[in-house]
Amino acid sequence: MQIKSQKIISGILVIIGLIIIGSIVVWAPVCKGILELKSGNMTHMKCYYTGQASILLSIVLIVAAIESVLTKTKKPWTFIAIGIMLLVVTYGSTIGIGICMKDTMDCHKTAAWIRGGGVVTTICGLISLFMGERRKL
Repeated sequence: MQIKSQKIISGILVIIGLIIIGSIVVWAPVCKGILELKSGNMTHMKCYYTGQASILLSIVLIVAAIESVLTKTKKPWTFIAIGIMLLVVTYGSTIGIGICMKDTMDCHKTAAWIRGGGVVTTICGLISLFMGERRKL
């Protein structure tokens, strides 16, 4: 039962990672705006960098989940899942990289997908962390 539950949780984490990547790239992409700096140079808005960091962390999450299925272990990927998604959840806030200030910008939809995926992943990581074999006395 333990190994079956780990496979289910790993499958959920792979799906969440793909959903986060899909939301950033396909159905809720971040703003395409470019900022002009005082020097005259152009740069992406901070939501672009939030999206890029979230994609990279989602890839790490997917790889860690696949690795846990192949090696039939839950640690350290459990901690990786919790840590990565806590980071991803904070990206849309003032703690992390952040997103655009205007509520009408597209990146707020992306941030909602990222936060939702982060919450589900953190819950899966915590379930996996506390799901252990019962000791026989």
